[in-house]
This record gives sequence, structure tokens and C-alpha cells, in this order.
Amino acid sequence: MGATLGLLMLLWCITGVVMIWNPYPATTLGDRDYRVEGLAPIISPDRIALPAIPDAATLSYARIEMLAGRPVMSVEWSTGAERASGLYDLATAAKIDQISEADALGVARTYLQRHKLAGQPTLTKLMERDEFVVAGYFNNSRPFYEVALNDPEQTVLYISSKTGEVSQRTTASLRVWSWLGAIPHWLYFTELRRNTPLWQQVIIWTSLAGCFLTMLGVFVGLRQFRRRHSTGKFASPYRGAKFWHHMIGLVFGVLVLTFSFSGFTSMQPWGWLESGPAAGEAADRYAGKPITWAEARPAFEAQAIALRTVSRERSLVTFTQIEGRPWFIWQSADGSRRRIDANGQPAPFDDAARQRAADLLASDKGPPRFVLMTSADEYYYPGASSSDLPVVRVESSDDTRFYLDPDTGSLRFIADDGAKGFRIWHMALHTFDFLTSPLREILLVLAMLGVTAVCGLGAWMGVKKLARGGKLDNIPKDEKPAA
Repeated sequence: MGATLGLLMLLWCITGVVMIWNPYPATTLGDRDYRVEGLAPIISPDRIALPAIPDAATLSYARIEMLAGRPVMSVEWSTGAERASGLYDLATAAKIDQISEADALGVARTYLQRHKLAGQPTLTKLMERDEFVVAGYFNNSRPFYEVALNDPEQTVLYISSKTGEVSQRTTASLRVWSWLGAIPHWLYFTELRRNTPLWQQVIIWTSLAGCFLTMLGVFVGLRQFRRRHSTGKFASPYRGAKFWHHMIGLVFGVLVLTFSFSGFTSMQPWGWLESGPAAGEAADRYAGKPITWAEARPAFEAQAIALRTVSRERSLVTFTQIEGRPWFIWQSADGSRRRIDANGQPAPFDDAARQRAADLLASDKGPPRFVLMTSADEYYYPGASSSDLPVVRVESSDDTRFYLDPDTGSLRFIADDGAKGFRIWHMALHTFDFLTSPLREILLVLAMLGVTAVCGLGAWMGVKKLARGGKLDNIPKDEKPAA
């Protein structure tokens, strides 16, 4: 185990150091949304043509944006147990079944112009997946046009052939650091990661095996660190590499264990640390009764009129529902957002709306209270998912916390018992995110150097022993007292 699993644990250690500063690529990194920044301002046609969707269908998602010079609407709905989706031209209501190569290149050219990059896009290939679009959340967008922008950063865009969306963005630097960090650390190798159930089981059981190996090593290390007859002092019986493995293991063995265990908890195995049903029920209460297409159609028509008449640049319009009513989020390339009601009028998420949200989310677990939070707390902080500030925090009497977008009222995050447990058993142990920079980075690097030395020495000694056929050497012997 030390020779084989130890090599994998050594890989995790080295790549973990890389990931402290180099995250996996995404269209949203830090406070920048590269996809929205690369969209052209929406130009609404004189007469909007909405798609032919059954009136009784309930909407689950919709957005309006520009695609290669024309306004389009991407929409998902359900009729009973059946789900459907489509991309439609808002000028003609025609369904767009396939994004053409010309459309993909048009999206890329707009991206270049909006980001003010020097380059000329070239279509590399139409592909299903690679290590940068292998995760399951890309499945509804496959296949992708891989388009090289030929800009100074050697940016490559993955443009969905179904929706025209820029689903992934990489640069030369991100690709190199991903292969040195996130891809091997998460075992994001295409043939393994494409089979999500298998990949999950590999991560779970190798992490558990790493915990067992570490506990066994700590047990042996403590047992062998004992009082010597000759000197009466506690000492290690080993010499050379074994001595250093023994000593460093006694110091950093617990950290090796916590890193392995927190890697195991990252998968939320067997439902552990997942949010409970109460969180989903609260979100459903806040959303309200599903909205049918018949109810939503007038609101979309009002948006089209507002888009033509309001003097404001919008790059993306997204449909959402709160309290059983349709709302629209207008987002600009600079990241600003504005909530618009079903009549096409501005509808700020003010204190009255925030109190209604608190009442709905807390329900009978009141009295609910809300606060505009401008600095991080223990569950919503930089580095966590959906951690933009400021944020409206709603608290119920059972200490469940709901975090809402202060501009739109959209529900960003729910900190229930499962999420709080994940915060402790994964995030805190795995990333030291309870500390602030630069102390966090300093201590994390020191810890990673120690656990890397433990795993590296152990793996090296194991491989060396296997290379000579498993022959034992330097067997510790108790020293006998002098005559």
C-alpha cells in the first residue's frame, strides 16, 4: 500500500500545492464573468416572436442574449413528467436545432471585440469532451466547437453547438497549471471522469484507503518511538530515510490523515453532508407555485418592449420566479444587475421585499430576521461557492441561514446542517479557509511540504523495497543493556 497508494497520495500533495494559487478553468473566476463580458448588448427586434410552447407547460429556465448578431431565447420547460428545451430566434420564433460553424466563429469574434483582444478566431474541431469539459454539468451543452482565439493569452473557447453559449474558457497558462494541479488532483482524466459513478467510487475508496494507510503508519510510528535501554530516552530505531520518514511522520501524520479524510468528505459520500429536505422545501416556498407559459408569455413580451425603450446596455436577461411571480434579471457586461418585474419596470429588492423573503424562507421557524452583510461570516466567505459580497442574510430560529442576492433576491446559498458540516469536515480541513491571507497560504504551504515529505519518503522506500523483491533490511531490534 505504501508503494502504490503512497504514489497517488504524493501526487495529491504536489498538485494540492499548485491548486493553492491556480484554480481549475471556468468562465467565471473571482469577480469576473468572462462569458457575460463577451456578449454583445441585446438588440430587441421591433416585433418579438416567442416560441410555440404549450400553454400548460411550466417554465424552469429561460434567458435572452445575442447570438452572432441576432437575439435568441434559450428556454427549458416541462409538461407533466416530460422535460423539453430549445433555442429560438426571437425575430422569427424559429427553433435553432444546431449552431453552425459560422455562428460559433461569430460568437468568438464578438468575445474578442468585447474583451478588446487582438486575435483572429479559428475553429479547431467539434468535440464531445476533454479534461476541461468532462464534468457532468456540461452534458446538456455537448458537443462543443473548440475555437482558438489566437490572442496573446492563447485563449480557447468551448462553444456549445446546442445553445451557442461559451461553456468553458482556457488560456495557455490555465491549461498548463491545470495539468500540474486540478486535473491530476481531482483525477479529471477524460476516460475516468466521463463515468461519473465510477469516478466517485474511485475517489471515495482511494481516500478511505489513504486514511487507513495513514492511521496504520501513525500507529506503527508511535509504537516504534519508545524508550531505549541504553540511554533511557525516547528515540527512533531507524536510520537514514527510514529515520526521517519516522520523525516527519510523527509530526505531520495527523495532517496527512486530515487531508485524506477531507478529500473523502468532498464527495459527500452516501448522502453525508448533503443539504436536507428542509432546505429544498424552503427554496420551493420562496419560488412559489410553478409558472406556466401562458402566465409568463405577457411578461416576456413586456421585456421585449422594455429592451427597445430603456436606454441601458444589457448583455443577458435571465428569467426567474419568486413568490410565484415572474421576474427578470438584466445583467450588463460590467457585472451590474437589475431586477425587472413582469411589466418591464424596475423592481429593486428593497427592505419590504427582503422581509417577505425572510418570512417565506423561515416559515414557522420564526421570528425571521435579515441583515445586509458586507463582510464574510463563517459559512459565506471568499473562496466558497457563490460568495459575492454584499449579500442579504436571512436567519431562522433553528439557525439555518439563507443568503440572497441584494440586487435581485435570487437565492445564492443555504447553510443548513449539511452545508455547515461540509464547511467543517471538508473546507476547513482541506483548505485552511478559516484563516485569512497571507497566513492561510503560509501555513498551508508549510503543511503541504510536511505531508509531501511523509508521502514521498514512504512511497520511495516502498518502491525501493519492491524493486529488490521485498527483502527486509534494517529490522529494528531492541538494544540490550550493557554488561
